[in-house]
Amino acid sequence: MVIALLMAGGKGTRMNSDLEKPLTIVKGKPLIEHVLSALQDSSCVNEIVVATSHHTPKTAFHAENLGFRVLKTPGNGYVEDLSFLLSQEAFHHEVILTITSDLPLITGKIIDLVLEKYHKSSRPAMSVMVPLEIFRENGLKASLVLGNVVPSGLNILRGNDTEQDEEVLVLGKIELALNINSPEDIICLEKLWGNSRR
Repeated sequence: MVIALLMAGGKGTRMNSDLEKPLTIVKGKPLIEHVLSALQDSSCVNEIVVATSHHTPKTAFHAENLGFRVLKTPGNGYVEDLSFLLSQEAFHHEVILTITSDLPLITGKIIDLVLEKYHKSSRPAMSVMVPLEIFRENGLKASLVLGNVVPSGLNILRGNDTEQDEEVLVLGKIELALNINSPEDIICLEKLWGNSRR
């Protein structure tokens, strides 16, 4: 069974907005809804759980209204909140796909591709990276560069709160590169959407 944990509990301070980041409107709907749609379109994801915190109460309310299961985390940071969730017995021994709420271009097909690669791997965890050149080609700023790759907002691991041996999957896809962390990222997104309409 694959459980998708949609991480939506961060402060989103770089957005310089009073609106909670997952509720930022892009292309007519909140960021989080783009990711939820992709997860629903995936043929491999069995369950979707939205992880929120005291930083994102309106996001929790919105997700619940859409019919999704919401779990509250302490809101101490991405790694800490994920660790809190993985310590819950309900997630033990399951395949957990973690995804951030700020990947508006993500699709069900890409999620399925990653899960297909994961199931062929012998390792319990998989970290999905994007080549740095994808960022350069599209005028995007990478928040963290590891050599010539950048972590995406998508990873897979087993449901237990321990360090796991991971395989690194590098995918040259803009859909995994464009995290919305600032108003400038929204401008880049609108340019990409504008170019794709031509």
